[in-house]
Amino acid sequence: MIKPIVKTIVVGGVQTNCYIVKCPETGAVLIIDPGDDYTVIKEGLSRVDIIVYTHGHFDHVGGAAGLIRRFAPQTMIHSADVEIMASAAVYSEQWGFRIQQPPPPDRLLEDGDRINAGMLTFYVRHTPGHSRGSICLEGHGLLFSGDTLFAGSIGRTDLPQSSPEEMRTTLEKIVTHFDDKIVVLPGHGPSSTMKEEKRNNPFLKFS
Repeated sequence: MIKPIVKTIVVGGVQTNCYIVKCPETGAVLIIDPGDDYTVIKEGLSRVDIIVYTHGHFDHVGGAAGLIRRFAPQTMIHSADVEIMASAAVYSEQWGFRIQQPPPPDRLLEDGDRINAGMLTFYVRHTPGHSRGSICLEGHGLLFSGDTLFAGSIGRTDLPQSSPEEMRTTLEKIVTHFDDKIVVLPGHGPSSTMKEEKRNNPFLKFS
């Protein structure tokens, strides 16, 4: 199995994890959740082929506009989060931040879609709850979980277009679907493993 080269950059006032994922065979670059700080994210990059947003909240899309202008990557988000993303700049000001509104995505994702970056392949797992179109990306023993699953916690479900009921259904699926060995790379906070989360995350305990 090809092992992706993954660099984590914590960006913006909400401390979002932006992931730069590079194919060691081809040099292709996938960026997941460029939430802010475009100048920091682009440092050392000569190409960006794909940007994937795990959902449309401003703290996960706020640095994309600059990357798109510089590198012209293909951009992707789940179809159910297009509306949220289209208002990201407006929402950011309501929370006391300011971002540059990114352009509409090039590709709308659905559950089970495959994303190829060079020799790397990741699969879209639709995980609604934090937002209607929240996704995780699974591949190469990694799970980029966005704001669905954190180390020891989960994403908020009290926001517009969030749903506690959908989140519970999503979490039940996560427990049964993902192998214990998978490394969890969340939208905020430290990394973990599925084994650790199944064992200790209180939100993954179901009666």
